[in-house]
Amino acid sequence: MTVPVLRPPAAELDLTPAYASWSRRVVAALLDSAVLGAITWFAVGDGSASPTLQPTFDMGATPQSAGTPWTSSLVLVGALLAMLVLQGLTGQTPGRRAMGVAVVRATPDGLPLDGRPGVLRSVGRWFAHLLDAILLIGYLRPLWHRERRTFADGLARTVVVRRPRWPMEHDTADAVRRRRARAVTVGAYVLVVVGVLAGVRWGQSGGTERLAQAECGLTEQTRGLAVTVDGAALVLDREWRDDLRLWPTLSGHRAARPATLALELSWRDVAPSGDPSRQLEVRTTTAAGTSEHSVDVTAGWTRIPLEQVRAGTVDVEVLVDGRLLTTCSTAVPTVPGDGGGVEE
Repeated sequence: MTVPVLRPPAAELDLTPAYASWSRRVVAALLDSAVLGAITWFAVGDGSASPTLQPTFDMGATPQSAGTPWTSSLVLVGALLAMLVLQGLTGQTPGRRAMGVAVVRATPDGLPLDGRPGVLRSVGRWFAHLLDAILLIGYLRPLWHRERRTFADGLARTVVVRRPRWPMEHDTADAVRRRRARAVTVGAYVLVVVGVLAGVRWGQSGGTERLAQAECGLTEQTRGLAVTVDGAALVLDREWRDDLRLWPTLSGHRAARPATLALELSWRDVAPSGDPSRQLEVRTTTAAGTSEHSVDVTAGWTRIPLEQVRAGTVDVEVLVDGRLLTTCSTAVPTVPGDGGGVEE
């Protein structure tokens, strides 16, 4: 006896997929941006912008980061191209797969065709998104457009439609293809989870790191000037910044500026006169030349950047009311374990 295989009515098979809602498209775009943000962080660390499938005219401004443009990294350019190729060959990216939407070719009237957009169309659609970036009107257009298309969709003749995340039981594909489709969906979920954990910046911390310091031994101070210098030192500092993410911090991913050299000087005004015109003059002499810096005597502390100094010796003279108070001389400090001083 042959038992007929019951199949759902054609209406339930959803042979003509519905257009994807604007909210699904936005969430899918955010998930894809998170995946690209994670690739950026793993590849180049903090301090670099990440690519996006929704480009703007500023390649350095993205939700993930603002800094070095992503176009300066071949890894990031390759990551974006890989996303566009994946979209062209399958119609989906990790974020779109997780949200159950896909980009497909469309008829001139906007009706979806069951065909992948193709790599060239996918790349062209990315460039066409720059038209959507004008005041973001194109990105908002699916809210009121009948086929829920952006300007890029219209130019590329594509639409974004709903697609099931998981193969249906009534799918005519064989069991191997269904298992493969489920594996692809699981892989997409893994990528977007890693993207949210590692690619989304939830905050930022930063500070200044003291790399090295060299005390400058002061000579005997001139009496009768009513000012006493308590200490002088050459300091080598570096500013750093960490993006706060849910993923555990990786070593070497701290964004740091080049080290800076400065002279820090502290003193006491032992007989305050209340005269705001009294100045403490600090004269520094290096291989790059001599420079002078003046500060109010009542300040008690100053930091003088030495921007042109990379190595060698720094000679310091401290004067009050034009009279020499004290001097000192010391070598530019070096970072322990490093053969040089200030970075170029």
